[in-house]
Amino acid sequence: MSFLHPGLLALAVLAPLELLVARLRLGPLRASVEALSGPRNRGRASRIFTTASTCGSVSGALFIVFAALSLAGPSWGSRGSTAERSGLEAVFVLDVSRSMLAADVPPSRLEAAKALIRGLIHGDGLRGTSGSASFALVAVKGDGILLSPMTEDVDALDGALDYADPETMTAPGTDLERGLQAGLEAFSRTSAADRVLVLLSDGGELSGSIMDEVQALRQIHVRFAAVGFGGSVPAPVPGPDGSPLLMPSGLPVQSALESTRMRDLASAVGGRYLDGSDAGTSASLAAELAEARRGGTKVEIESVDRSGFAAFLALVFLVAALVADMLSTSGAAWKARREAEGGGAS
Repeated sequence: MSFLHPGLLALAVLAPLELLVARLRLGPLRASVEALSGPRNRGRASRIFTTASTCGSVSGALFIVFAALSLAGPSWGSRGSTAERSGLEAVFVLDVSRSMLAADVPPSRLEAAKALIRGLIHGDGLRGTSGSASFALVAVKGDGILLSPMTEDVDALDGALDYADPETMTAPGTDLERGLQAGLEAFSRTSAADRVLVLLSDGGELSGSIMDEVQALRQIHVRFAAVGFGGSVPAPVPGPDGSPLLMPSGLPVQSALESTRMRDLASAVGGRYLDGSDAGTSASLAAELAEARRGGTKVEIESVDRSGFAAFLALVFLVAALVADMLSTSGAAWKARREAEGGGAS
């Protein structure tokens, strides 16, 4: 089972709270029902109220659980669907955090990533292939910003690359999740083009939860590639003035390529990981973009959305909770009153 919005599952913690509140209320409310029922019918009225109230609180808790599941967007199982694809939409999500200025990949990780993007959009790899090709650029640091919206003008995207650096964004840290969010929003909602998202980073995610966007990538059938820049040995991170950035302790800040994180992300999305320093990476990506641009009829495997089923169960338990709530008060009192009237008539 997977979820489109797994963070919303946290709402399910309200279910135990519902049971706790119901338990705390049970004693005083039961005492009130017993007092209204009179000595003769006290026992039966108490049992009716306790049973109905317990069923209502359990149903209420289950309503909360299934409502949270529905909002989280559960899916399980898979099915194939045939889609006609034409053209290409590619989004480059470029990490511009300060660690990307490390010079272990000359002249720097960031410049190497920019060179790779420029080589892809201006190179020969996409020439001679049918179908249109559009590109977008997202810069990610502590936030994700769309520097160039989806366009066929590669010169415009090339110009936007000049502004992609740590000084472009004031948000501190690195939050790759926000970068992927902005990248997903850059795709056209109604386009039939094949979609490719390329993340270029050293993997130094210091905040956010990048895996939260994995299911979103799957849902809209985005091909994914993660390209890592940096060495395995930590390298000093330059500060704003070019000298090594220092920690509060006075020691230099160092950064290495987090290749494991990048590989895990690519694997979770069903994509692939590439080393930015590998000479064959550019040609491999160019071939993938060219293949996507050609389009054609493709079979796409997708998870089956079960949100509707969870919503139906939530509605069933909501109705059950409401009915039980009515029976727990009026039902018990009505039963006791009728039996009292019957006893008086006899």
